[in-house]
Amino acid sequence: MITTKISPLTVVIATASLVVASSVVANHFLGKSTRTIEPRVTVESGTSAGEQALRESPARGTVVITAIDGEVSRTADRAGEAQAVAIAASLYATTEQIKGRTPPNADGLLAGMAAQNLLPPGVTLTKAEGAMTCDHGNLYVRYRPSPLAIEVLALGREKKDGPALLVRVPDDNIREGGASIFMATRLSDVNDPVAFAPASEVISTGWSPMPLRPVK
Repeated sequence: MITTKISPLTVVIATASLVVASSVVANHFLGKSTRTIEPRVTVESGTSAGEQALRESPARGTVVITAIDGEVSRTADRAGEAQAVAIAASLYATTEQIKGRTPPNADGLLAGMAAQNLLPPGVTLTKAEGAMTCDHGNLYVRYRPSPLAIEVLALGREKKDGPALLVRVPDDNIREGGASIFMATRLSDVNDPVAFAPASEVISTGWSPMPLRPVK
């Protein structure tokens, strides 16, 4: 057994990071619940505002529903879930390693996260190894203890849920060791990348890197 001396400062930083992970998960879903859409309505010449409002109501409702529950919106929500899980998992695993309690596998990692309420709302564990279910699909966590790395593969249940997504923390190709996200270039017959494969290999199997936006 290999033991490592950890400085008090490192422990403090790791503990703070775990708090940040909780905040990331909570803030993402609080922000998600308060998103609003303001449709534009124009009044035709010679028509009263009241008559125009009655005409526009069905179409406006359709626009709002489509915008809220369309493929783009669902993909954005799923990307946010995958990012929140990946970041929380990475910070939790780091904290546990510092304490000498390295999670042995993905199931152990997720069980510990669930015990500390680090899983996003609506995301629940399943019996499959490293697997979770959510509103619009399933999440699969890939975990490598050393060197520490986390991947979250997000698959939708139907085409309306959007393409498959892969979030990686940290990304070995980023000098600062940050996160990255890839999106499948098609909705069906997707080839899942080998765990922790080089970015070039992920791209060659039909995935495209996309901008990683802050989790709100």
